[in-house]
Amino acid sequence: MFAALAVASLMPVAMAAENVGGPDQNLQVRHYAMTIGRDGVKRETTFTERVYRRNDQVWTERLIAGESADAHDHGDDHSGHSHPDAGSSPMWVRRLADGTLDARLIERHQRRSIKVDSQYYGNIGFNGSWGSTFFLSDPQSLKSMRAIGAVKDGVQQYESKRGDLTVRVSWDVNGRYPRRVESLDAHGKARRETLVSVIEAPKVLPWNTLAGYAEIDYSDLLD
Repeated sequence: MFAALAVASLMPVAMAAENVGGPDQNLQVRHYAMTIGRDGVKRETTFTERVYRRNDQVWTERLIAGESADAHDHGDDHSGHSHPDAGSSPMWVRRLADGTLDARLIERHQRRSIKVDSQYYGNIGFNGSWGSTFFLSDPQSLKSMRAIGAVKDGVQQYESKRGDLTVRVSWDVNGRYPRRVESLDAHGKARRETLVSVIEAPKVLPWNTLAGYAEIDYSDLLD
C-alpha cells in the first residue's frame, strides 16, 4: 500500500540493509500499474505518495484528490471499533537504537497514532524492511542486478531478468533513492512503473504535528 513496499516489490529479494541511513530526502512517488487479464480486459492503476525521510524515520502519505492533508484519514466504524484505512492513513516508521522498527498509522481526523506490531504488518501492507522503507528500494538489492554502463548525470542504471520478467532501476547515486523503477513481462501483459522526484521540504515535518494525539495499539482495534 505504501511507496516503499510498492517499489520494493519490483526488486529482487533483498538481504538486510547494509547501510541504514542516507541523506535527508523529500520525495514524490508516482506509481503506475497495468495488467491485461485472460479476459482481455486492460486494467490500470495510478496513485501518488509523498515520502519524507530524516536519519532514523520515514513518513509516507498517499495524496488523495479533493482532500486536504487533514482529511486524509477516515476510519470505518464496525462493531464499535474504528478501523484505520491503511491505504489512506499516513505511515510513520522509526528505526530505534536497537535496530527494531516502530511502525504507526496516523489518523489526523481522529487525532490518534496507532502502533502496529510486527505480527500485523501484513494487515497494513508493510513489508517490515527498513532498507526498502528508507531508500524505497533496498540498496542491497542492486548487488544482484547488472549495472548498465557507467554513472551518468548522477544516475546508475541497473537491470535484472527473471524468467519473463525484466526489472530496470535508475538509481540516484548521491541521493540514494531510485529515480525510476520499471517492471515488465515479455508478453506485454503486465507493466509497473514508479517515478520518484524531489520536492520541497514541508515547513513543519509531519511527525512534529502529532502533539496531543492519542496513542493506541492496532491490536486494540481488532474484533
